[in-house]
Amino acid sequence: MNTYETMIVVGMGLWVVIALAILVSIIYAIGLLRKAREPLGQVSGAVGELNKRLQPVLTNVERASEQASQIATRLKGDADEVGLALRNATESTERMVDLVETRVSEVAALLEVVQEEAEETFLSTASLLRGFRRTKKKASKARRLTRAIGGRR
Repeated sequence: MNTYETMIVVGMGLWVVIALAILVSIIYAIGLLRKAREPLGQVSGAVGELNKRLQPVLTNVERASEQASQIATRLKGDADEVGLALRNATESTERMVDLVETRVSEVAALLEVVQEEAEETFLSTASLLRGFRRTKKKASKARRLTRAIGGRR
């Protein structure tokens, strides 16, 4: 056998060894997959069981979410109505305050006129009373004089 033939035999031997190694690796991988298949089946079963158990919980969560959404919608509507009522009450209160301010200024003006009239009346009455007193004093003096003159006769 020459070198070329020896290389071919050695190369073929290598190919056989590599092929056997690949075949052994494939068989070993298949064995590992079979071994892994069993725990994966258990995991899959556990996931299926968990899905069955969680399904009612998820359904209840969906219902609660829908109810919460409905409640939020109602509360928003109620809050909008309360806001509108507050705006109306504020406007009404502002109008009432304006009206009260107008009335107060009118009453103040009226009280000012009443005070002026009262002062004038008081002054007129005081002046009249002073006039009566002076007239009374003069009448008293006149009576005294008349008596004094009449008593001499």
